[in-house]
Amino acid sequence: MEHIDLIKAKTIAETEQLPMEEVIAPNSFGRDTVLGLKYVNKKDNYDTNTNIMIGAEPDKPKDNDNSDGNNYRATVLKQKLTQFGDNLKAMVEGNPSLVGSIDSLFTYPEEVMDASGTVTNWEALNFYHVPLAATTTILSKLQADVRNAESDVLGYLFQDVDAASYKFTELVPIVLPEKNYVLENDSFRADVFLAAYDRTNLPEIKLAPQGTEVDSVSKEIPEGSNTVTIGPDGLGKLRLPAQGVGDKHWEGVIKFRKPTGGGFDHYKYEVDYEVAKPSLVVSPTKMNVLYRGIENPIAISVPGISQDALFPSISTGSLTKQADGTYIAKVGAGSGRTATVSVQAEIRGERKPMGSFEFRLKSVPDPVASFARKGPADATAKKSELTAALGVSADPKDFVFDLKYPVVSFDITVIMGGDVKTLSSNSNRITNEQSQLLNQVRRNQVVIIENIRAKAPDGTVRKLGSINLRVV
Repeated sequence: MEHIDLIKAKTIAETEQLPMEEVIAPNSFGRDTVLGLKYVNKKDNYDTNTNIMIGAEPDKPKDNDNSDGNNYRATVLKQKLTQFGDNLKAMVEGNPSLVGSIDSLFTYPEEVMDASGTVTNWEALNFYHVPLAATTTILSKLQADVRNAESDVLGYLFQDVDAASYKFTELVPIVLPEKNYVLENDSFRADVFLAAYDRTNLPEIKLAPQGTEVDSVSKEIPEGSNTVTIGPDGLGKLRLPAQGVGDKHWEGVIKFRKPTGGGFDHYKYEVDYEVAKPSLVVSPTKMNVLYRGIENPIAISVPGISQDALFPSISTGSLTKQADGTYIAKVGAGSGRTATVSVQAEIRGERKPMGSFEFRLKSVPDPVASFARKGPADATAKKSELTAALGVSADPKDFVFDLKYPVVSFDITVIMGGDVKTLSSNSNRITNEQSQLLNQVRRNQVVIIENIRAKAPDGTVRKLGSINLRVV
């Protein structure tokens, strides 16, 4: 827990350029005192925390020390969590179900698959190019996993203890939240219960008004406290409003009858959580623009909300969901300079706006023509190379998509004895007449492949640069 708090503090401190002591209080083990995200200005920054936790290469996450005596690398975090899970499993070897539950939380495969279907590693999937706000949320979720696993193990270790005879040192109030990341206008949900309890002697749970402190010595129930409903399983069903962005703190009292029948014991508990506005994440999987006339894959997600509850739309063109959860965006020619992807999410039966993301629109680049394996940058060719050529091809260079540009026409011009002879082809293939012309060329004569036209994926016909070759 303390190690994860240090990672949170480090990423926020480096991003905001603040001293660590302003972000996390000293000697605060056991309670998340990281600076609230509402005070963070660069929530969408991902460069700093990526550099701290991963490094420059997502397929080779770093594991070396970060120079200030603490190691904030995601690889080291995974090792610590794995070791933590192994320690817990050693305590509950007699419970295969609980061992399996712990395995599901703290076992990390070497290879995982991201939303686009690309194989990557756990570190890069969770922390590479992930905004600071989302990184903090993921770390908080890992802390919740640690707390939940600890509580499950404590419950198993105490299961044979007779609560009525108090055969343990103390009763421990436990608060188990369903999730730590709460959207504004949603509800915070948690189970509040004693680690060892008696179904015939259920506790009474009181929740003080927000902002009211319970005296740590007397533990008296403050005025205006509400009774928390106790379920048949002995768990208190706590429901708190998620209104207003920021950190929330509640206190309450668990009232439990003494085994001797001589009154009640009172146990104070505290609930801390953070309410954040929904943060939209729209990630281009291959580029930071959308190209006209082709299928542009993009990934759309909102932390804390399932893909099935998202309803994205695009201001121009079309947006189609794929089987793997990603989307294909298509925009046509003449569609303007930008396109905006807006996302709504269905929360408790109501669609609410999550935000939008603006893409720049570009036309696909011109390809580079080649003839006899020669391009515009080449100056010479052997006659044998020219006569063996079948036609002209056009391919994009250094482009993120594998696109086809079929050549629709080209000319071959040869200068012979002062005469200029030009023959045309209305396809990408060399004609018989052009082939005969090339068979007549001699050393030091110039062959020009010109007026090359190719059809781009967006439907436009592009005129490409000429290829001028001297026969050697």
